[in-house]
Order: sequence, then C-alpha cells, then structure tokens
Amino acid sequence: MAAASETTNMDIEQHNSVSSSADEFSVRPDFVRTEYLIKHYVCRLCQDILVQPQQTICGRRICKACIDRKFGSENVIPCPMPHDDIDEDELAEEPCQETGLHRNQVVPDSASLRVLLREKCFCHHKVYGCSDTPMWKKLKDHVQICQFTPVYCTNAGCPEKFAKEALNRHLEQCLFMVVPCNYCGERFKRNQLEDHYGECENADTQCSICSLELGKRRQLVVHQRIHVPCITVAGKCYFYDYCKFEAATVPILKQHIEKDKDNHLECLAVQMHEIQQMTAKTKDLSTMGIKKVVNNKVKPLEKVVAEVAMTVKKLGDKQEASETNGDHLVNAMRTVAHSSQQIEQINGKVGVIERQIRDSGLDRVTVIESHSQSIRRINEQQNEMEKRMKGQEFASYDGVLIWRISDYKRKKSDAIRGRQMSIYSYPFYSSRYGYKMCARAYLNGDGLGRGKCLSLFFVLMRGEYDELLTFPFKQRVTFTLLCPSNSELNKHETFVPDQDSSSFRKPLTDMNIASGCPQFALHSEVESSNFLVSDSIYLRVKVEPGGDIIP
Repeated sequence: MAAASETTNMDIEQHNSVSSSADEFSVRPDFVRTEYLIKHYVCRLCQDILVQPQQTICGRRICKACIDRKFGSENVIPCPMPHDDIDEDELAEEPCQETGLHRNQVVPDSASLRVLLREKCFCHHKVYGCSDTPMWKKLKDHVQICQFTPVYCTNAGCPEKFAKEALNRHLEQCLFMVVPCNYCGERFKRNQLEDHYGECENADTQCSICSLELGKRRQLVVHQRIHVPCITVAGKCYFYDYCKFEAATVPILKQHIEKDKDNHLECLAVQMHEIQQMTAKTKDLSTMGIKKVVNNKVKPLEKVVAEVAMTVKKLGDKQEASETNGDHLVNAMRTVAHSSQQIEQINGKVGVIERQIRDSGLDRVTVIESHSQSIRRINEQQNEMEKRMKGQEFASYDGVLIWRISDYKRKKSDAIRGRQMSIYSYPFYSSRYGYKMCARAYLNGDGLGRGKCLSLFFVLMRGEYDELLTFPFKQRVTFTLLCPSNSELNKHETFVPDQDSSSFRKPLTDMNIASGCPQFALHSEVESSNFLVSDSIYLRVKVEPGGDIIP
C-alpha cells in the first residue's frame, strides 16, 4: 500500500505541476479506450473524458477547466452538478445545496488521475503513420523522439508537411522540386516542366498536320515552310534568297513550292557554288596551311552535296512512277536509303572540319555552318520524300487499315506528359480511286476517355479523286483492337457517320475533323497480355465498300 500511495502522490504532484504550466496534460489526448473511459471517467459538465480531474464535496467528478469557468471570479456558487441520481429528500441534505458550492470544496481526484495517466493514447503523429500508443504520462517524451514528427518540404513554395521518413519519397515527386529539362538542360520547378516541354526548342516534336516526327522543335518551322500539305502561313518562300518569291495567300505559296521544286534544288546547287567562291576568296585565315586544309575538305563535300541534290530531284520522278509501278517503288526506296547514308557521312565530315577550325582558333565556322544549313535543307526534303514513299509502300486500296503502334509505352508516356497527345496512321483508301482516309489515336485518351481509355478516331482526308466520289461520306466504319494470339478476343466498335457532321463532308483542307470513339478501349484492356505484345498493339480500321461513282 505504501508503494501505491507513493505512486499516487507522484502522479498528483506531476499533474499539479503541469496544470499550472498548461502543458500537454491540460489537453485531452486521443485515448485508445475512448468508449470505456467516457463510460467510467466522464466529466459531469462537458460529458467528455476527464482532464485534470476534480471532485466536488457532493462526489461529482469534473474537469478542472470546466469548474473554473463556473466559478469565474466567485468563491461560492450554486452547485452546477446534476443530481438526477438521488431523490429530493437526499438532495436537500447535500451540503452543496444548503450553503452553495465553495471553491475550497473542489479538490483534485487522485484516483481518477492515476488511472487516466496510465491509459494508452495515440501519438499526435498518427496521421503521419505513427502506430505507437504510449501511456498519457509518457506521451510528451514519445512525441519528442517520434520518427514520424512532421516536417515541411524543403522546396521553396511547397506547403506540404510529411513525416521525416516520408520526406525523401515526397521529394522524388514534389512539384516544386527544381529539375533539369531532359532536352536543353535548363532547370525548372517540376510543375513548370510540362509547360516548358511545350516550348523547348530542343524537344522532340511531331507535325500536327502530317504527323511527321521531327528530332527538334526548331525543325518544325522549316518543315512547315517547305512541305506543301503543311504550309499554313503565307509569306516569303523558304528559298527566297534565290527565287525572290513572296505570296500573299497560302494557296499561292503552296502552288509555288509544288511547281518550283526543280528550281529550288538548283538553288541549292547555286548556294554550293557561292560557298565555294566565298571559301576561295577568304583572306583572313591566319595561315595558308589551314586555308588549304579547309578548301581541300570542303570541295569534296560540295561535290557530294550536289550529287545528293540531284538524287533528291530524281526521287521526285521515281515517286510519281511508284504510284502505278511497284518495281519503281522498291528501287526508289533503296535510293532513299542510300542517299540517307550519304547525308549522314556528310554530316560527320562537316563535324570534323568544324572541330579542326575551332582548334585552330580561326573564326571561320560560318563557312562550314553554311554547308551544314544546306545539307540540313536537303536532308529535310529527303525525309519528306521518304515519308511520301512510305505512304505509298504502306497504303492499302481495299478499305482496310492494319495499324501497328510500336513503342507503345514511350508513346503513351509522351501523351500523358503532353508532348504528343495523338498519333496518325498512314493513309489508306476505300478503293484505287476512292476515299482517302487515316486513323488517329490518343493513347492516353481524349474527351470522356482522357486518362482511362484508348481513344480511336476516323479521319477523312482530301484525295485526288474527291470530285468522283459521293459526299457526305456514308460508309460504316468498324474499329478493331486485335488480339494476336486469339481472334475471338478481338474488341470491336462500329459507328455510322453522322450526315450532318462536318467530319464527313467533302474535305476542303488536308484533313477533316476526326470523329470516332473516345472510349474505345480501357487502358487495362489494351495493356493486358492479350493485346500488348512486344510493346506493340495492333488496330484494324475497316470501311464498308461504296460511295464511288466509278464502278
């Protein structure tokens, strides 16, 4: 009993000392056994678990703060305790009813205090992951060493708080973390990076009109000034320095680019000659030895570039022939591949010369840069011709498109990040002289399907024989997600064109507005082992026959 008494006195002394300092014992903790304690240790005034428990002369238990509020500045008040557990005769005999309740008649409840201080309670940091349940009297000591004590994120502007042990995980995803751009190396907050990707000149991009993938965004401007279907802004011809042509409208500029391809190739040859003359007239080289080296290396490049320019010109003729002759198509594709190798070799030699000139300390890099610009122009035209060749190679004329989307995970990631929201298939045709069409896919979904579905759309394109076809387009279109291992698992979706929609009228531009199925297939279906094979998915678009005036 002595030990028990000693413990009780210690608890009371600790309780009284912290009461005066208004520390953690004056605030009710989150007890583990809340229901039990409310039933057995409840304040008769606030009806909650006792805090700094007191007992009145009439045997009622209350919180210290509750009874202090009742007394206020008074020393004697009418007893505020409910006495509904006794009858009127017993109530009349209570001292608190005869003379009122005196402040000195309210004393600490040591028995209740001893029980409550030993009750387990949840850590203040439970919301941050702490599962410890120390006794109330040891709660303060636990909180001081708790590993789940919240800390603010160290990144400027981030308002989040986390447990210490979770901070590192948060920093890996924090939107206010400063990280470098993957393309240009400049540093931005993570929540600004996506906007930067949409503007970064070094980022990969795709022409929104023809879907050609370009290595750098800066190449998009050049591409959309020399590729006829993609020209959207009137003005000076890209070869203005030589042809001096300037158009006031887009159609006139397109007509000029289309008709003067041969002249533009000749312009490149003239430019090569001018570069040669400029190199020969250079008089500010510090040594004649360097000048001789540069000339000896540049002249062979000029010859090769001229040969490539002529090759590109020939490709134009071969491409026209390839539309009706399969053998010519194969030969043209081989020529494209050979020319691409030549251009790669030229680029490599140009790089060597640039380094040699820089090492010599001479400011003649502009000479080589002129060569590089000319080669890049030819390279872009070469790519354009190659794309047209591939379009002929993969084109079908039976109204059926089989589209293999490879590198699926990367392309979907690009769509999620906003770098390339959609991709286009190669064109296909309803018949040899029928409708020209293509498919458009949003791998991360579009509209109602954004973020949860593969969205698939049908696009009617402007064709060479539209005058001989019936509009609006009325043919039934069926989309199919193909299962390579079991055709019975194929997923189908069919729609009939809306005759009032502009998507199916006679195209006045290169492409009409896409129309189709924004919720074609859930990502969980597309990315299952049934459909995603070797990081590729396979789609089929089938258009029913009809609409051709020519039988």
